[in-house]
Amino acid sequence: MQVVIIGSGNIATVLGRLMFKNGHRIMQVWSRTEANATILAKQLEADAITDIAQIDQGADLYLLAVTDSAMAETAAKLVLKDQLVVHTAGAVSKDILQYTSTRYGVLWPMKMIRKTMTAIDPASVVIDGNTTAVINQITALAHGFSHLVTSADDATRSKMHLLAAITANFPNHLYHLAADYCAAQHIDFSLFYPIIADTARQIQTAHPREVQAGPAFRDDITTLQKHEALLQDYPGLLKVYEVMSESIRKKFNV
Repeated sequence: MQVVIIGSGNIATVLGRLMFKNGHRIMQVWSRTEANATILAKQLEADAITDIAQIDQGADLYLLAVTDSAMAETAAKLVLKDQLVVHTAGAVSKDILQYTSTRYGVLWPMKMIRKTMTAIDPASVVIDGNTTAVINQITALAHGFSHLVTSADDATRSKMHLLAAITANFPNHLYHLAADYCAAQHIDFSLFYPIIADTARQIQTAHPREVQAGPAFRDDITTLQKHEALLQDYPGLLKVYEVMSESIRKKFNV
C-alpha cells in the first residue's frame, strides 16, 4: 500500500514506522514544520513536504494524524476524490472527512503514544468507516498494529475517549501526585510499583467493585482523618484524597 502521512507528531511517527516495517511504502510526510517533516520522512524513506497542495493524489491511503484542534482545518484543505482517508482522533467525528473523499474513516489507537515506541500492542485500536467496505479495509490495516481491533461509531467512540481519560490519564495524574509526595517525604516511589501492577492485573479478571479496598471502603474514619492530617501541607493532594474517599464511600453506601 502506498501511504501519505499528514502530520509528524507521536501518532504519525509511530504508526508511520509500523506501516513502513509492515511493508507499506510511505510516499510523503507532510508537516507545517519543515524540520519535523524531514526527520520523519528520512526514517520512512519518504519525501518531506510542508505545502499541503503538494500532496500526491495517487496514494492508496492518507493517514491524517494531526492534533484534534487542527484536524478539521487540515481536512478542509484536502480533496482526494476516491482515495481512502483515515484520521487518528478518538473524539473527532469521521464526518469531518466527508468532503475530503468518498472513502473515509477513523483508526484510533487507544494508547498514550510516544515517539520512542517501537510498537503499540497491547492496545485497543478503535476503527470506523463510512461504508462496510471501508470498515473492512481499515480493520485489516489496524490488525497490522494490534491484535485487538474493535469498531465503534462516533457517539460510542466519544464515550470511549472519555473513559480512556478516566481510566488512564486520571490514574497517571494520581501517580504523579504520589510520586511528588514520595520525593518530598524521601520515600522510594518504586516500592509502590507492585501494588499498582497487581491492582491493574486483578481488574482484568474481576469487576473493580470486587477489588476495592482501603479506609474509605471500610468506612474507617479514624484512618481517613490520619491520612488527611498527613496531607495538610499538600492541599492539592488533600482535595483529591477527600473527593475520592467520599466517592468510594457513596459508591459502597458507607
